[in-house]
Amino acid sequence: MLGGGADKGSAIIPQVLVSTGDPAGIGPEICMKAFKILGPEWAGRIFPVGDFDLLSEAARLAGYREPLLKVTGLPKEKDRVSERCRILHVPLRQSPPRGIPSAPAGRHAYEILKTCVRLCMEHPNLALVTCPIHKESMKQAGYGPRGHTELLADLAVVARVETVFCVGDLKIFFLTRHLSLREAIERVKKERIRQAVLRMERSMKDLGYERPRLAVASLNPHGGEGGLFGREEIDEILPAVAEARKLGVNVEGPFPADSVFHLGLEGRFDAVLSLFHDQGHIAAKTRAFFQTVTISLGLPFVRTSVDHGTGMDIAWKGLANPESLVRAIELAANLARKKA
Repeated sequence: MLGGGADKGSAIIPQVLVSTGDPAGIGPEICMKAFKILGPEWAGRIFPVGDFDLLSEAARLAGYREPLLKVTGLPKEKDRVSERCRILHVPLRQSPPRGIPSAPAGRHAYEILKTCVRLCMEHPNLALVTCPIHKESMKQAGYGPRGHTELLADLAVVARVETVFCVGDLKIFFLTRHLSLREAIERVKKERIRQAVLRMERSMKDLGYERPRLAVASLNPHGGEGGLFGREEIDEILPAVAEARKLGVNVEGPFPADSVFHLGLEGRFDAVLSLFHDQGHIAAKTRAFFQTVTISLGLPFVRTSVDHGTGMDIAWKGLANPESLVRAIELAANLARKKA
């Protein structure tokens, strides 16, 4: 089954591209801090992707004193062993203001992501790790208020990408994501839930779980209390779970949302289906804000991500915590190694 850290027993670390995200945010800083933490063992296998001068400045901010090398493409195999950090240079066309969303920041973040996807499509054994982008920057740049998942699906030309949170050994899936709460509630329907459970089982099997133990969160307080606080559990969720069980899926629920994630983290379940964005996010980030990592399933390459935003309020101040990125890099390497 999928573990959270790097496999120290493996001799070769797969190559990992790190998209440095919105240049006005904390992405460049945490990228260089992560490279510093991971050390020489990973040198020549991790490639920060972004503007060389910007990342050189971020390296100084991160206290990374070793010389950096600017490259414009992936090195050949014989040239990959190196203790120098190689920056895959994507030029910044217009310097954005720091600490706020802007069109120049969005354009640069998109160019970085497009470069990373192209390389991953050309080299299937590459893994991609993404630092955060800002939806307002993307909107101002003309790409719409879209996040990584939607952009990656478009660039890789795939119909659907599943977002999975990894917090400890628990995986969290989502019925809905970036919708208003009102819209999310309107989408809590039997067939949608049944399909989500079936996808969740397939995804968990892809991650190495032979017969995953799945749970579905409830929508209403105390699971609706038999219809006293809403009927979604009775009319939509329970029938969906029952139909999935008839198909052989090892799923239970709905469980009250204030306990199901705890039960998962205690080991009763391998994965939980969250019905809306904040239901799963709050559970994961309260438990381990800097340890939660996102996996994207359905892409033709491995992609993991930090599970936090651009941190505009602390950007370029030396305050950003790189722990989630370090874990995302280690996890991406493990997944790429298993895939190879």
